[in-house]
Amino acid sequence: MGTPSVNGDAVPDIWAVMADGSVRFYTGGKTALTASGTEVYGPHTYWKTRIAIG
Repeated sequence: MGTPSVNGDAVPDIWAVMADGSVRFYTGGKTALTASGTEVYGPHTYWKTRIAIG
């Protein structure tokens, strides 16, 4: 799910719910996503059933 800039750089960022139920945050870039993201929440069964964040 794309979101407004979370880190204040004016480039939209991405939150991803992974298959294991963990939630990762990816800072957006002007041409591509950066690195492999940051795990915000560890694996949890709650997130496996979510289809959207926000």
